[in-house]
Amino acid sequence: MQTRFPIYSQAVRPARRTAFTLIELLVVIAIIAILASMLLPALAKAKAKAGITRCNNNLRQLTLAWYMYQGDHDDTLVKNWIGDRRAWIDGTQSVGAGSTGMTNELLIKNGLLYPYNTSVAIYRCPNDPPEKLGTKMVNRVRTVTMNGMMGGADGLDASQFGVSDTSWVQDPRAREFPPRKKYSQIVSPSPSKANVFIHESRLTIEDGYFAVKGFQAIWQNLPASTHGNGDTVSFADGHVEYWRWLEGETAKRKAWDEPAKKPVDRDLVRFQQATATLSE
Repeated sequence: MQTRFPIYSQAVRPARRTAFTLIELLVVIAIIAILASMLLPALAKAKAKAGITRCNNNLRQLTLAWYMYQGDHDDTLVKNWIGDRRAWIDGTQSVGAGSTGMTNELLIKNGLLYPYNTSVAIYRCPNDPPEKLGTKMVNRVRTVTMNGMMGGADGLDASQFGVSDTSWVQDPRAREFPPRKKYSQIVSPSPSKANVFIHESRLTIEDGYFAVKGFQAIWQNLPASTHGNGDTVSFADGHVEYWRWLEGETAKRKAWDEPAKKPVDRDLVRFQQATATLSE
């Protein structure tokens, strides 16, 4: 008898897939794009906030040095004289655009405040981008200035020391609001409201004097807007603030002596009230 054995066919296993299909790749890319669109604004916001924090920290350290100086000099504020080396910074050379003073650290080290904090880095905002000087891109050594009402020169200083009289900045009330020479003279506004240091715009910074016309609707110097729509400022009691601009025009200003917004420029008014005010 012939025995037949069943014949079993060998099952053929499908080949294993080793790559994504085009549709799957497109789906993955779309998901990554969506996640990136959600995360990037948050990361940008965090980076901007970190920049403000670092700039505020620099201003805080400078203001502490400024305060320590008057403590060692019988209430006398450090000089904020224009074009003179006997001031908080050596003012004999400009740090304005195109000037070799942009990279001259000696202008800081020769200043009267430097012994109170020997970090050159605190004189600039770390967020300020490099600028062109000749054929190179450089970091300006100083992007911070001091409100002219703090230690600025008046007519008596001009006659005794041969410096520039800057009391005219507060015309027509210059007699009522002369530059403060002593810490105890900071009363209108009070120390908690009186501006000392400010991060100035690269478009107007040159000397160490930030001029605020307290009684004229003119921006003589411009605040920086590196931190988005606002800037960092410090006060005579030692605290620092970030001021977000209330007017759309403030961040767009380009030059010295620009007329203020009409009928009221709320950002300029805020600086005026932090400089010289008739009432608290």
